[in-house]
Amino acid sequence: MFVQDADTTCLRQGDVLKDIPYPLLSSQEVAILGRFVEGPDSPRPLAAIARVHRNDPNWLTAQVPVRLSYCCVASQCCDLEPRHEKIRMPAFVVARLIQVPAQIIADTQRLASLRANKDPRVQNDPGFLNLFHVSAHDCIGSQEWVVDFNQLLSIPSSEFPGILGRKILQMNDRSRVKFKIKFAASLARITEDERAAGLENPWAAEE
Repeated sequence: MFVQDADTTCLRQGDVLKDIPYPLLSSQEVAILGRFVEGPDSPRPLAAIARVHRNDPNWLTAQVPVRLSYCCVASQCCDLEPRHEKIRMPAFVVARLIQVPAQIIADTQRLASLRANKDPRVQNDPGFLNLFHVSAHDCIGSQEWVVDFNQLLSIPSSEFPGILGRKILQMNDRSRVKFKIKFAASLARITEDERAAGLENPWAAEE
């Protein structure tokens, strides 16, 4: 699944990164930070600590639980090509690796299906649409993992090239193409209602 020597001068789709702080964005877990407002009131009121990001002044400062996680680069390779040690896109996307769910481990057939990383375009047996199996490797704790396509995180491109130091594995070409096809199918698959409405090619009616 992985090349023997990862190219640590660039990021590619399918690269595995270590120690990415993945946030838990549960409304009950997010704490907005504030400062005391000077004035006669007692107790003194708090004002949220705001900050400006890309000329947008409506950002707040918050505390959230994070889990240092393995993540897989999900953005397309062409969008990750560096120019003068910078990525042209303002951000890139990674997907979190999680342990293989216990209910899949307990089912021999489902586990075999997961490990096969089946072609999602085969309608009668597409396999797992939201998960991509990652083989065990010394760099990731010598155990199997899955990339969860529903756990995505956007990282500012300003983190490049520093984040290259967290790249630990690079998929071989065949595995990378399997990954991108499964990732695309997970996000872009047509629902039965859309298919029944004849929208598999939504541009056809506009011609």
